[in-house]
Amino acid sequence: MTADQPMEKNMNRKPNETRLLPLLERYAPTMLPMHMPGGKRRFAGHDGHLLPYGLDVTEVEGLDDLHHPRGVLLALEERASALWGAEKSFVLVNGSTVGLLAAVRGTGSGRILLARNCHRAVYNAAELCRREISYVLPERTGEVTPEAVNRALAERPEITSVVITSPTYEGVISDVAGISAVCKVYGATLIVDEAHGAHLAFFPGTEPLSALQNGADIVVQSLHKTLPALTQTAVLHCRAPFAEALRRELGVFETSSPSYILLASADACFAFLEERGREEMLRYGKALADVRERLAGELKHLRLFAPRDPAFYDPGKLLLLTGGTDLTGERLAERLRREFAIETEYSLPDRLLAMTSVCDDEGTLNRFAEAVLAIDRGLHPASSAEPFAFSVSIPEQVFPAFAAREVTTGRGFLPFQEAVGKVALEFLWAYPPGIPLLCPGERVEKHLPPLLSALADSGVSLRTSGDRFPLLEVSVLP
Repeated sequence: MTADQPMEKNMNRKPNETRLLPLLERYAPTMLPMHMPGGKRRFAGHDGHLLPYGLDVTEVEGLDDLHHPRGVLLALEERASALWGAEKSFVLVNGSTVGLLAAVRGTGSGRILLARNCHRAVYNAAELCRREISYVLPERTGEVTPEAVNRALAERPEITSVVITSPTYEGVISDVAGISAVCKVYGATLIVDEAHGAHLAFFPGTEPLSALQNGADIVVQSLHKTLPALTQTAVLHCRAPFAEALRRELGVFETSSPSYILLASADACFAFLEERGREEMLRYGKALADVRERLAGELKHLRLFAPRDPAFYDPGKLLLLTGGTDLTGERLAERLRREFAIETEYSLPDRLLAMTSVCDDEGTLNRFAEAVLAIDRGLHPASSAEPFAFSVSIPEQVFPAFAAREVTTGRGFLPFQEAVGKVALEFLWAYPPGIPLLCPGERVEKHLPPLLSALADSGVSLRTSGDRFPLLEVSVLP
């Protein structure tokens, strides 16, 4: 191709082309890549493992610019808005994390109300943006109630933003419509971390489940968690008044070299939803209902978690409770892995979570059910069925999280068993799901060491900001 030959002509690009993957496929074999990335679409892989280097490009003519979309990527955003019913949508390649960072920074600098079970990304955003935090404590099963939000906003009328997680990692959905109504009374912006709920807008049911359908102002969703898209793909939806600020903040936090392979994956996911989404979700919903009914009816020792209100639960999360048996959640995960070649999502001492998606069918779901039932038939009641108490609490906040970095004297590391009464200078997480047990500026209370010991003994990964656990950085001064 000569220098004066436009790429669009070489690719035979149609003026109304709105699909990214065909553009990538036509671009790849025709252009000599005298540009980034370094693989130049020639590196076929390492040690025989193929990678899609043939489609790895940068912002060349005709493929648009994620941070200044005017062509195919603008069309991709518009398709996302149409699919989810948003006034404005942004397609993300740094996961829900970058959407949450942009949402927290793009909604001002005032005090922010966080559900205590928010993901670590929300805490990082609040700390980075130097926002003072108030907390609302979720119910034991994870949902946040409108009444709790109302109490928090009444006590702190200076709160300008509210962030909740719905659904939770384990599938519990909050009353977003009720919370949205409360936020409107107090003039607060409602941000919903719906990373695990991108599919809810398409899921069959009588009541709308998605946060967008229930009045949230800003919603962040991970495509890759519950829909057929590559890891790191996500979407950020908002009402129109927030669009300009969010676009600006995405320019701050999101990579300036977005992966076109990830963008093409989002494109393919949208095409799936547009062409077959409703049909496939109906099939998936029926298969889920059948397997849930089977597990609930046939399990003798293990139990399938059943929410108080099925209208506020994602049935795609198969949460098995092991309490009262001679099996822990981690041991159940190990047996499924070793005996049945099934890898599950995560486990705690009294539970195991299996995540499903629309890509599961009757065969995969029944294979999982058969394995669980086979294990269940060999179980026995535990001689001592002490319930595992893993509840999120709110420790005393001595100073804001962002002020921890400003502590210049009296910093030190202690084993967590010896840190009671000290003030933490870093985050402490149980991972997964990445919910903090302790934040910078909070006092280490006496109930924490026994909880951490129980979690560690059960195989749960505990991490600190400095990655030194079981040491914890604290203010060692009295």
